[in-house]
Amino acid sequence: MNGLRASVRAEAPEPVRSDGGPSVPDRNDPKRRKDPKRRRGYLLAAALVAPGALYLLLVFCSIVLLLLSYSFRTERTSRLFAPFDTGTWNRLLHDAYTADVLWTTLRVGATVAVLTVLIAYPVAWCLLRIRRWWLSGLLMFVVFSPILISVVVRSYGWILLLAPDGLLHGPLGSWLYHEPGVVLALVHVELPFAIVPLLGSIRSLPDGVLEAAADLGASPWRRLRSVLLPLTMPGVIASLQLVFALTVSAFATPSLLGGGRVAVLAQSVYQNIQQLQWPLAAAQALVLLGVALTVLATFNRLGRLADVRHRLPAAGQGEG
Repeated sequence: MNGLRASVRAEAPEPVRSDGGPSVPDRNDPKRRKDPKRRRGYLLAAALVAPGALYLLLVFCSIVLLLLSYSFRTERTSRLFAPFDTGTWNRLLHDAYTADVLWTTLRVGATVAVLTVLIAYPVAWCLLRIRRWWLSGLLMFVVFSPILISVVVRSYGWILLLAPDGLLHGPLGSWLYHEPGVVLALVHVELPFAIVPLLGSIRSLPDGVLEAAADLGASPWRRLRSVLLPLTMPGVIASLQLVFALTVSAFATPSLLGGGRVAVLAQSVYQNIQQLQWPLAAAQALVLLGVALTVLATFNRLGRLADVRHRLPAAGQGEG
């Protein structure tokens, strides 16, 4: 595998600068770091990013602190008492129902993330290979059309399709108000969000790299397995992260398509808020946030490992 990638790298055209300098600037070059223009560029970028980043950080930290405060209190007749009480957390951590709901949430999130990326990858590849602008635009509209419709309208549309008199009742008759129906609707909802990172990753492929692999005799399957997938793995990981995060926090689609039979943690949080159980809802929200961040960090770590492992060796380096 490394031999093919090394050969592909050697065969692929290298970018050449017009001034004859190195094709890839050395980031560790001290002169490059001290360049006044580059410093001004960094300062300008920081000034542009800072307002949005501070706004998001302030809102996120405020909500987390508020949830922490609520989770350590006791609710009585719709009012919160006790400055510090761990009773809610003790009850939550030993609650079998919450554990089952959390497992359902993670299972649905992982299933939707994998299925969505499997569908999104060839779609993104085809979108970038279509030369006719009108056909590419039409497919773009079809792919991103779910975003243009309200999530409630989309969910009721799926209910009508899966209902006894719906178009999909024949082949998918038992999916309505069960987990497969929820997964099917969530894949439709999240598909545009999976395609966007993949489009950027596939578009950044070096020119001629697949043609070089074909010239070296690699079969289509080997070009996909040994060249295309490793080079676009960061986009795949980003799509998995984005879809998983959106799915585990989804509320409307699981509530409507699940019909009360598919309970996810976001739905449980909403039900506890309706019942004025603020501490329990806050604790469940924090559990959902912690689990989501842990899974996303794991995805990020796997992405870095895959990037290091599949990075193309430099031309002239031993095959290993």
